[in-house]
Amino acid sequence: MERWCELSRSGRLIDLLEETIDRSDILTAYPDQVSRQNVEQIVEVIRAMSIEVGGDPMVLADRVRYLRERSSDALEAVTVPPSDAVRVMTIHSAKGLEAKVVILADVFSNRQTNLRNEDRSRLIVSPELFAGNPKPWSTEDSPKSALWSHVRRLHQARKSAEARRLLYVGATRAEERLIIVGSPRGTEWSAGNGLSVPWTYDQSMPQLGQMWIESLRQGSWRRGESDSPWLDADDDEDEPPIKTRGQRIFDPGRMLAEASLGEDPALSGMLVIHHPDCFDALDGDPSGVLTPLQRIERLDDAARILTEGGAPVLPEAREEAPPRIRITPSKLPVFQGCSRRHWFETRGGLNPEPIIPGGGRTADDGMPENVDPATFGTIFHRLMEIGIGNPGPGENGPSRPLLGSWTSSREDRMADPDYHSVVFRELLPPQADEKHTTRLVRTMVERVQAGAVGALVSGTAVDGHVLEGLRTEMPFHIALPAGLGEMIRHRWSPDGPEPLTLLDEATVEMSGVIDLVLCTRTPEASTIRPIDLKTEEAGRMHGGASDGLLAAMGSEEPGPACEAEEEILRKHRMQLALYYRALESIENAKRDADLPYREVLPPAILVGVTGRMVEYPEDILDESLGELEGLLARTARMALSSDVPLSDFARLSGEAASVCE
Repeated sequence: MERWCELSRSGRLIDLLEETIDRSDILTAYPDQVSRQNVEQIVEVIRAMSIEVGGDPMVLADRVRYLRERSSDALEAVTVPPSDAVRVMTIHSAKGLEAKVVILADVFSNRQTNLRNEDRSRLIVSPELFAGNPKPWSTEDSPKSALWSHVRRLHQARKSAEARRLLYVGATRAEERLIIVGSPRGTEWSAGNGLSVPWTYDQSMPQLGQMWIESLRQGSWRRGESDSPWLDADDDEDEPPIKTRGQRIFDPGRMLAEASLGEDPALSGMLVIHHPDCFDALDGDPSGVLTPLQRIERLDDAARILTEGGAPVLPEAREEAPPRIRITPSKLPVFQGCSRRHWFETRGGLNPEPIIPGGGRTADDGMPENVDPATFGTIFHRLMEIGIGNPGPGENGPSRPLLGSWTSSREDRMADPDYHSVVFRELLPPQADEKHTTRLVRTMVERVQAGAVGALVSGTAVDGHVLEGLRTEMPFHIALPAGLGEMIRHRWSPDGPEPLTLLDEATVEMSGVIDLVLCTRTPEASTIRPIDLKTEEAGRMHGGASDGLLAAMGSEEPGPACEAEEEILRKHRMQLALYYRALESIENAKRDADLPYREVLPPAILVGVTGRMVEYPEDILDESLGELEGLLARTARMALSSDVPLSDFARLSGEAASVCE
């Protein structure tokens, strides 16, 4: 109960259900495969609903209650009997069916042959016969009726014949084994003789079992089987009459060896079990036929013995290969800025998207109508992807081998109105201000072409660098190690935390695309640089503003030239550090394989509103790489640790909380 309360308070309802299933006796009480599937299904239903409601336990409880009350059988399992279940049917309903094993029960009762219902109702009705036995005076017997006596005798004969036909139908349903269950009242075991059966054969109302045994006796006499176990000691050569009274002795041993069941093709013997003790294990063998209750009791006794013997020795944690964890590169900045949000989105399972969209943008942001900054950024990224030029490697080719897709020479078409129209038709929202959007795009293209990137793609050297090839939207996949410091994963148990695995390291995998990768050469080296395009403050390009990112307009500094540029570098430092690591891993792999490789230059951000390519200073890059390593370690620990409470991550306050907006 304490564990339930702990998990409930922390909102770990799925863990609560799974631990209850693993640690309780529910699967001991219901061990069949169908019950296990039902338990797994209800957990999956709760898991799916929990995702829909964001993990809120109160909302989840309301959903479960609604589902239960909407339909009385909405959460009830459809019981599918297991393969070893016994199917109980009447003989009439079993007609036309067959089974490997058939059990005919209670064959020594007179339920099939008595006329109790007819005598009680004093009426016999059949398609051919109709008779009544009225009793006009309650204090006297019914008047003698020849019609009633005649119809009753005929009806009794027909009912006995129908009972024999039912016995035949029931017996012939078996494909492999037929088990006949029952015995006359008073049957007992006679030491040295066998089964002593009191015999009271009533010809007017015989029992099915009596009719069967008597038919075996008469059949054995007709076939001349003098050693038949069905014949009595006083049966001689004359046809034996039907025995109606007395005691009959049956030897199960003789029946097992030779049961005299018919002609040669018939079975040679028949096994007779006279008492449930015959099913018990022999010679102290603990295996045997146990009822479900007996199995549960044995498990309970074993559990109590273990409890009385003290806490069990828990196993040692086993060492395993480093697990792999996937993370989206776009999540790195927000995860680095707020570890609490990191917990909510990974461990808590919350969707970061707002339930109700926020208010519209400010009226003076300068953006076109129905075009938000994110949409404008997508438009310009697409335009640069399909329109940016490439001067090619020149007559001598690249200084280090490059694919043809990197070195294919093409004209810069970013300013081409036809390209603008193609991108607008593809990405511009309906009812957007296309005229204003076109004006902003043209201005940004002009500034990019006037900057360092524009000069490089036109074939001009910039700070000694000559462009040899480029790639837009370059895909990458990187796997980085993350230290865990011998972290032990464990699971809860009533005897304390149970160690599972010992992890010293994990591998964090990330896949993404780099906006622009430039391959250049200098007199000293061949280089490669990742560049990320940012279109922030695009609406302010025509407002005459000179602050923010626009304060660095015209600057030729390779690094940040204003506070806004340094801020944008720090804001996106995790992504750019990852891009740097991705290219570095590619070039290091070439070097390790003794192949020509390039030097990876510090990443840069292409600021669209000024056209400047702002390079990361060495100190910010080193700091970012260290933070990336720590973030990956925290990501791995948060994903793999058995217990990471939210209280370990403090809530941000003041301006720092803006990262979660």
